[in-house]
Amino acid sequence: MSFDQKHVDRRSFLKNIGLLAAGTAMSAGIGNIISPGVAQAAAPALPWPYSSLDADVVRRRAYDNYWLGGCMYASAKALLDTLYETAGTPWDTLPADMFKYGKGGAFNWGTLCGALNGSLYVMSLAAGTSVDPLGNELIGWYTTNPFPSRLCDSYAKFTRVRQTTSKSPLCHISVSLWCNTVHKTVNSDEKKDRCAKVAADTAAKAVEILNAWKAGTFAGVYQPAAEFQSCLTCHNGPTSTLDNEQGLANCTECHTGH
Repeated sequence: MSFDQKHVDRRSFLKNIGLLAAGTAMSAGIGNIISPGVAQAAAPALPWPYSSLDADVVRRRAYDNYWLGGCMYASAKALLDTLYETAGTPWDTLPADMFKYGKGGAFNWGTLCGALNGSLYVMSLAAGTSVDPLGNELIGWYTTNPFPSRLCDSYAKFTRVRQTTSKSPLCHISVSLWCNTVHKTVNSDEKKDRCAKVAADTAAKAVEILNAWKAGTFAGVYQPAAEFQSCLTCHNGPTSTLDNEQGLANCTECHTGH
């Protein structure tokens, strides 16, 4: 290769390096221009606007939604859609499909019931930092309420279904207890209809609680039952004797007394 060819190749190489460096710097500059804008695009502060809802409207929507995406989707979408109709944006900014993960207690793991999970999500948006007593009331009610109610019977696939009380917010216990009691499988149409009603009843109860909170009349009535109150006194909370247990559900479902 001649000297001239080497010189030209070297100049081309240096030129390309320069273009690459310039391109990198420009990309960095663009990134610096774009990033602050992205960082400033924050979600609306909580609480989001809330207008009192019709519990029966939400109940019917949740029942119907269950067949499209499971229990968490059912309760969350019913509340979101109805809130958008009554209070407007930003209730229309959440993609409802995001709640489908919660079916069967999150990907069918049987953890927190999806009907609770979806309802609590929306309650948190509506009430902001005031949500704790509202959420505690909904979970406590769920653990003591006989499911399913007969308030969906006029449009449900199965009517006058036998009821059970879970004494737990866990999907695993709620569903297994009911299936064992009525001798139905988890994948039966009867069980699915039962869970559609659970989603409907839970979303409707969330409405009752939120409406009372909005009106300034909310007063939680749930109290741990005497059968496990002493367990909490000994094991739960900073003022308890041992403070070595997390959870407020009825512990006697899984643990025997001392």
